Amino acid sequence: MKAADDPVSKTLLPALVHEVNNATQLLVGLRALLELPSGEELFAQRANDLARASERMDELGFALAVLATANGADVLLARRHAEALRIVWDLAVRALERGDGGRIAVTGEPPRIAPSALDGWQIPWAAAALVVHASERMGADAWRWRWDDAGRLIGRAAGAIELDEGLLAHIVERIPGGRVDVRGEAIELVLAEDWLAP
Repeated sequence: MKAADDPVSKTLLPALVHEVNNATQLLVGLRALLELPSGEELFAQRANDLARASERMDELGFALAVLATANGADVLLARRHAEALRIVWDLAVRALERGDGGRIAVTGEPPRIAPSALDGWQIPWAAAALVVHASERMGADAWRWRWDDAGRLIGRAAGAIELDEGLLAHIVERIPGGRVDVRGEAIELVLAEDWLAP
């Protein structure tokens, strides 16, 4: 699969840029406070905003590294994040909701990822690829997604599942040891147990 064909990057990049812009605007506003008379006092009152912006930029930088690494760059290196799945999953949901204008039906929370899980980027990329492909192929409103207590992502479709088997195989190739099961009107992304943080 060529980088230009990666449905995850095409869908998530606009939302990622939007989120980075929001965080950058907050930083610009905080910097402007410092230029005001008595701005240092106002800045000190907004110190929590600076901490939140820093955390968000760290998460967005990780998401960007996941997309770049999935497309062949070597930028993730040894960087790992226990919340990798949540970070990229949340970005995928926001991207689909922005693009479609609808609401992605999701229950449960993505599991935390163990530091030893593959190279750190494949699992969040695979979950994003599955929800992006399923939403683009059958419509976001055709699906109900659930993260269960075992760390599985389960999608239930409103009708017969019509997904590209080649793309599903490509997702599975990225997560050796995991699998994607399609049964009737349900699809499951199953992660290896040792990939999940306790």
